[in-house]
Amino acid sequence: MPARTTAAPASEAEEQPRGTPSLRFNEPLSWRAGKQIPVADLLRRLQALSKEMQELEQEDFERESLDTVAKELASPNLLAHKDKGVKALTASCLVDVLRLCAPDAPYTGQQLR
Repeated sequence: MPARTTAAPASEAEEQPRGTPSLRFNEPLSWRAGKQIPVADLLRRLQALSKEMQELEQEDFERESLDTVAKELASPNLLAHKDKGVKALTASCLVDVLRLCAPDAPYTGQQLR
């Protein structure tokens, strides 16, 4: 009878050193008065951010990489934007931030109102 191998492919992958994934998105989402980001650019950035965050797992990423994005997503400029698409994508991204950071939300109670 042939001998079985003890190492399974899944355990081999776990043994290989791997860096903790972090958010790679680094485009600005907020702006100063008079320097608004065009809606098309903002939609593209929010879609890219949403897609990247959906691929992250809660236990498996560097939470500090979300700090800047979480702060920018809570901006009134995005939450009260005149474009419905911007508001919808902002809400989607906020849900992903809350999912990834649960149970420790990066927002205060006042910010969540």
